[in-house]
Amino acid sequence: MSKPRQLHLDITLESSTELSEYILCDSTRLLLLTIEDFLLNDSDINFLFLWGRKGVGKSYLLRAVNKEYLKKKKNTAFISFSNPLVNSPQILKGLEKYDIIFIEDLHLMPQKKDWEIAVFNLFNLCLNERTRLFFTSLKTAKNLNISLPDLSSRLIAINSLEVPEITEEEKSTAIREASDRRGMNLDSKVLQYILNHTSRSLSDLLKLISDLDSFSLEKQRKLSIPLIKELLANDNTQGK
Repeated sequence: MSKPRQLHLDITLESSTELSEYILCDSTRLLLLTIEDFLLNDSDINFLFLWGRKGVGKSYLLRAVNKEYLKKKKNTAFISFSNPLVNSPQILKGLEKYDIIFIEDLHLMPQKKDWEIAVFNLFNLCLNERTRLFFTSLKTAKNLNISLPDLSSRLIAINSLEVPEITEEEKSTAIREASDRRGMNLDSKVLQYILNHTSRSLSDLLKLISDLDSFSLEKQRKLSIPLIKELLANDNTQGK
C-alpha cells in the first residue's frame, strides 16, 4: 500500500512556528536535545510523550516538529482530541502507513473501550511498521484515565518528558530574544508592560511578539506601550 501524503485535521501551520524559535534555556535544554534526537532518521527514539501544564508550549513544539518532518518530505498525520472532527476510532485506521503520527491532547481521549483498543492497536501496528508516534498531554502517562492495562503500560514505557514552566527570568529573556530575532527594539519599559499586562503563558507571549511584529509593520510605527495597548484592544474587540 502506498503511503498517503498528509492528514491534518484543522491544524494551523503558522509560518512563525519553528523549532529554532523555541526558547533554549536551562529549563528546556534536555527537552530540546531529546526532540533533536527524535528528528534524526536513525534515532533510537520512535515514540515520544510530552506532558505539562497549559501554556508551556506543548502545542507549539508539536506543530514545530510536524513542520520539520514536512520539510523532509515525510508523510505526517496530525490528530487532536480537542478537535470535534476526531469523533470516531475509525479515524485511526491506516495511520500506521504514515511516517509519523502526532496525537495532541491525549488526556481528552474519550474514556471508552473502543477508543483505547484503537490506540493500542495503532501502537502495535506502528511498532511493526517502524512508524513514529508523538503524543502530548496535560497529564503524565501514569495519570491518564485509561482502563486498558496494555495501553497504559505501553504509554508509561515510552520516552516521556515534561515541558517545563520556565522561570520568570527565563521568560523575560525569551521575550527579548524572540523580539531580537525579528529585529524589534524592545526596551525595558515595554518588556515590563508585556509581562505585567498580558498572559504569562510562554506560548501566548511568543505569539504576542509575532503579532506585534506584524502589527507594527502594518501601522508603520515603532514598538511602544501605546501600540501594544492598541493591538490588545483590537484583539479583545475581535474576540467578542
